[in-house]
Amino acid sequence: MDSLRNPASQHETADNYVKVITHLCPRHRVIVCKDAIEWALQHRKKGGAERLCRCLGYFRSRDALLRVNASFCGRMDPIALTILLGLRAQIGGAA
Repeated sequence: MDSLRNPASQHETADNYVKVITHLCPRHRVIVCKDAIEWALQHRKKGGAERLCRCLGYFRSRDALLRVNASFCGRMDPIALTILLGLRAQIGGAA
């Protein structure tokens, strides 16, 4: 029923973007970009902005994504970390 009121969005910055990988903490999440060639780390803005998330960086390697996440998010949800560790070594190329 909730999906009828808030359908999934194709906009990367939308709160209900369809390609969210995980929420690292209440203010940060990781998504797959719309072209599936990069992962993006996003920060949730305060207030009622139309686009609720802004990008902090795009990454092609899992290791780079993990390094940056640690500096932005501090204490990361353990389940989110497990999900990130399970990602391929590279996106948009060889595994």
